[in-house]
Amino acid sequence: MSRPPSAPTDGTTARAWLIGAGPGDAELLTLKAVRALAQADVVLVDDLVNPDVLQWARVDAQIVHVGKRGGQPSTPQADIVAMMLTHLCAGRSVARLKGGDPFVFGRGGEELQALREAGVQVEIVSGITAGIAAPAALGVPVTHRGFAQGAVFVTGHGAGEDEPDWRALAATRLTLVIYMGMRRLDAIVAQLLQAGMTPGTPCAAIASATLPAQRHVLASLEALPRAVADAQLGAPAIVVIGEVVSLASSVDAAPSVGSPHDAPFALTLGIGCKRGVTVAQIEAAVHAALGARATHRIVRVATIAAKADEPALIEYCARRALPLVTFGIQDIEACLARHETLARSATVHAHAHVDGVCEPCALLAAPGGHLLVRKHAHDGVTVAAAVDIAAASAIRMTNPTVDETQRDGEYAPQRTS
Repeated sequence: MSRPPSAPTDGTTARAWLIGAGPGDAELLTLKAVRALAQADVVLVDDLVNPDVLQWARVDAQIVHVGKRGGQPSTPQADIVAMMLTHLCAGRSVARLKGGDPFVFGRGGEELQALREAGVQVEIVSGITAGIAAPAALGVPVTHRGFAQGAVFVTGHGAGEDEPDWRALAATRLTLVIYMGMRRLDAIVAQLLQAGMTPGTPCAAIASATLPAQRHVLASLEALPRAVADAQLGAPAIVVIGEVVSLASSVDAAPSVGSPHDAPFALTLGIGCKRGVTVAQIEAAVHAALGARATHRIVRVATIAAKADEPALIEYCARRALPLVTFGIQDIEACLARHETLARSATVHAHAHVDGVCEPCALLAAPGGHLLVRKHAHDGVTVAAAVDIAAASAIRMTNPTVDETQRDGEYAPQRTS
């Protein structure tokens, strides 16, 4: 493998940030993180980062999803560093956006070391780690003078030599906060019981903490694996073991007034594609552009009128009960004229007779909105996304009980010329 490029030596001042995006709720992002995102030319995003956070990125920023989700395929670490260095050497400032805190089981230390070895000065922007926020969402402090004088944070996905010393941890009588432990929960609990931990020790498993989809299980140590299985609680989740869990609320924490839970934004996709692409190609392109956690916010798909009869595009929308709206060349050209920063391509013009499809279509489908994800090309498909907070709020006001998985079934595209 070739060596990654070194930092620029020509006096350029491209900046680099390692940013913690917090546990999920976008309002738990720090002010410093918001300011950094507003300055970055390029944002490299882990899969577990809530896409709502990207609303604070610059409209013209390049958004790159690099995966990094426990147990799932992701961009190799060395490739992520090389990607950052390539952008920095070209004079572009780079924000590396990680879930939680970058230095808590986020490999932020490894990335920082690699960047410093290449001569890059990196600004660290801490975030709230899920190991604190998840129990707090249930009213559980990880330390409490009456229950535990400290807490231990460990990762639970390792086995063999990489596995924590559960016997030693059980002997500490401190609160155990376990990241990435759901797949091995049976084995972890068995070892803690073998080490002498009391079977009745209070435990909690919290999934999707601080998000509207948050769910949790409260159980004794010996009953925890069965309770998690019965509740079909999946990853990502935090497991908390210790007497402090006895302080847990009996219900999931209610969203605070003014939180994104009350005013979510709607996401519109602009898609361009070659003739004859498959649904799988479209799905892969959407995932590559948005990551895994943004799909529930999609309310409509938009494309150029010439693609209205594209079978794969029609099938993609039908599977998700999403309306497909189309725009003519005149509308698209007018949008491109209003937004000089939108991507343009001679290749696209040769086939579609306009300079761009996915970005202007995404914007046209979200009147009053702004571009959230710039054009992403993947295997014959281009994808962009725009957000319109006002439209989503209007949907909620019309039907306050609407669930975030429900779709806006009717939409009349507005002409912009």
